[in-house]
Amino acid sequence: MSRQIQIRRGTATEHENFTGAAGEVTMDTTNKTLRVHDGQTPGGIALAKQSEIPAPYVMPENYDFIVESGTENGIWYRKYRSGRVDMGGHYNGNAKTVTLPIELANADYDVLFTKNSAPSYWATTHLCVGTITTTSFTVNKYGDNASMRIGWLIINATAA
Repeated sequence: MSRQIQIRRGTATEHENFTGAAGEVTMDTTNKTLRVHDGQTPGGIALAKQSEIPAPYVMPENYDFIVESGTENGIWYRKYRSGRVDMGGHYNGNAKTVTLPIELANADYDVLFTKNSAPSYWATTHLCVGTITTTSFTVNKYGDNASMRIGWLIINATAA
């Protein structure tokens, strides 16, 4: 069963005479907004609604954040506002083509490998990236015949 959380609430007039505890959040039922309290300020500090922020509001150019993320076939990705992409995953096997869940702007990205739970006989195993495209890359394995479990991470990539 889900739980319902209810916060203290009151009218704007009631709030003006109320000093909430430090960190307390209350609801102003007159103005349909929240107020944050510091334990000292009567009425607390009213939080602005989006409609109260002066237009045009533009985020700073250097402010980057995730606009899309997901997991597909064991591969995770995060796409940022700037177009930058983080991506990674695992696989067990020998040589393999890894298909990327989103297309990249170019094939000028780096792939980092990590051997996971490597037994001692993997000491003679070597990994390298083969063909790199905007939609996939290949993993080439040299050395012993053991099936390999690796983790990989793409860095310095940009979304198409």
